[in-house]
Amino acid sequence: MTPVISYHCLTKINKNMARDLRGFLKILEDRGQLCRIRALVDPDLEIAEICNRMLQKGGPALLFENVKGSDHPIAINLLGTEQRVCWAMNMEKPQELETLGKKLGMLQQPKPPKRFPKQWNLAKFCLMLSKQNQGATFSLLVNKSSLRETLST
Repeated sequence: MTPVISYHCLTKINKNMARDLRGFLKILEDRGQLCRIRALVDPDLEIAEICNRMLQKGGPALLFENVKGSDHPIAINLLGTEQRVCWAMNMEKPQELETLGKKLGMLQQPKPPKRFPKQWNLAKFCLMLSKQNQGATFSLLVNKSSLRETLST
C-alpha cells in the first residue's frame, strides 16, 4: 500500500524558518555563509567570475550591494552547497533532504487503480455507455479489427 503523503509531512513548520529572501539571507549571515561585497562591481562579467571562483572553493553565498548601473543588490550562490539547500528547506542534515526527495519521488510514480482491469477496452466501454444511454452519440477512431473483436464479444 502506498503511504499517504500530506503537506505537513513534507515540510516542517518552524518559527525559525525563513519566510522570504530577506529572512534566508539573515539565516545565511548568522551562520557565516553570506559574504557582503560593498565594492562597486560590474554585472557584465565581473560578478560571474567572482561567483565561479567562490563556488569552486565551496565559499559562502554572495550579496553584491553596489552593482554598477543598478539600484538593487544582487544575491547569488544562495543554494550553492548542499548544506545551504538543507537550510532553505528548514533541514539541518542532508539525509533529511534525501528523505524528502524519496517522498516527493513517490508522488511521481502513481499506481493504477486496482478495481479497473489492466487493459481497458475503450470501444467496449463506449458501447456499454451507449446501451445505457439510448440517446447518446459517441465518435470513436478505432481500427476495424478491434471493433469487430469488440462487437463479437
